[in-house]
Amino acid sequence: MPLRALPFFIYLILFSGFLSPAQSVVVNDRCRQAYSQIIALRFDDANKLIAEEKKENPDNLFTVYLENHIDFLTLFIDENESLFNRIEEREDERLDKLDKLPDSEPYKNYLKANIRLQWAVAGLKFQNYFTSALDIRRSYLLIEKNRLLFPDFEPQLITQGVLHIIIGMVPDRYHWILSLISMEGTVPQGENELYNALSVVQSNAALNYLQPEILFYLGFMEMNLGLDESKKEQLMEQLTPFVNHNLMLAFLKVNMLARSARNDDALKLLNEITQWKGYHPFYYLFYLKGEYRLRKLDRNAIEDYRRFIDGFQGKNFIKDAWRKSGWCYLLQGNTEAYNKTMKKVLSTGELNVDADKEAEKEANSGKMPNIVLLKARLLFDGGYYSKARNILMSADTALLASDEKTERLYRLGRVEQKSGNHDLAKAFLIKTVESGKNSRRYFAGNAALQLGIMFEEENNFPQALKYYNLCRSLDFDEYETSIKEKAKQGIQRIEDKKYH
Repeated sequence: MPLRALPFFIYLILFSGFLSPAQSVVVNDRCRQAYSQIIALRFDDANKLIAEEKKENPDNLFTVYLENHIDFLTLFIDENESLFNRIEEREDERLDKLDKLPDSEPYKNYLKANIRLQWAVAGLKFQNYFTSALDIRRSYLLIEKNRLLFPDFEPQLITQGVLHIIIGMVPDRYHWILSLISMEGTVPQGENELYNALSVVQSNAALNYLQPEILFYLGFMEMNLGLDESKKEQLMEQLTPFVNHNLMLAFLKVNMLARSARNDDALKLLNEITQWKGYHPFYYLFYLKGEYRLRKLDRNAIEDYRRFIDGFQGKNFIKDAWRKSGWCYLLQGNTEAYNKTMKKVLSTGELNVDADKEAEKEANSGKMPNIVLLKARLLFDGGYYSKARNILMSADTALLASDEKTERLYRLGRVEQKSGNHDLAKAFLIKTVESGKNSRRYFAGNAALQLGIMFEEENNFPQALKYYNLCRSLDFDEYETSIKEKAKQGIQRIEDKKYH
């Protein structure tokens, strides 16, 4: 070869792509299998598949997203803030890698949007509100851009749906921020997008690996905001093929069973999955196990709360786990151990979730719960309505303080509501609103919400709106955000029905 031709030959080698193929996104069988293992919380198995893919196809950037998904779920489950602080720089590193993809690649902005959203949700666990809000905004813009460029790219329906649900759940007092940054979305809109996505992936073998993730989002959305029991039953049925090998979907089904007053079934499934091997440690399951045992008035639930406290690396639900341990002692008649345990409430955990705030309030009050009302509350939460009713009806009202009388009315109303006796339930709940509307407890607020729900189910929309708006107008301390959010969603559903 003439020397004068050598520089040109080197140029061809370095820049023609013969030795450095263009980076791309290839969702092959191995990547789909890794994705499925990640959603199942089998991270070790997923990491092995990712390592194989990186070795054989080093330019496949889908592995970047797979690794990010593992980091996200690890942070979300463990709530380990020190780990978050050590690895949060990975977000920018991974986004930089994805930036190398050509603009003609529909996965480019889609994967970047998902990574932004995942880090936003993880950051919220550690009160990084400003950074998380920015990431949600960036995720929204990326997915909107991708939707315009690639309108037929079906996986983005999932991200769209989740983002629209998140935006739709922003409290009214922050809506001015949404208008400033031009983000729009409602819960019904996001719900429809997720159901559309589910239909798409169920009919497309190449996208079927996304089905468990969509089911997870829909399950928690229906469980917390939906009124249609048939939808919940259909979703639980669709979970059946996955439940025996997917810890995340088994966790979802446990929650759905418990919320459907099938406490014994939830506890049975929970006993099984807490014995599984090869999955990422999930200590919150022991908190749930304690909850479901306590709802049967099983005083030994304290064992599960302690296992959660000892193993969990985060700070949420710690105060409540100590409080519930104290309740176990109350059920044993050991008030001294209860008082000692309640001191732990004040010295551990944080005040980020409603359950912990309520635990702190109880501990600061220095007042033990009324044992009759406590038993009724626990039995009701477990779906043991007849037992709860019997306890409430046998209570000596002359011995109850004012708030306790309101609580008794409220719990009777909820028992009758869940038992299908709506006329009687309404009577008790209306009395609850009148009795507790000036109290800082949550009874009147949730009574108004439940009245709105019952009237909505009867298509009596004027009465439903009356009580939803009443709920949102009341001032109370406990569970205020979640209760008023459900009232807001009720109003939104009725408005949607008016225009469709």
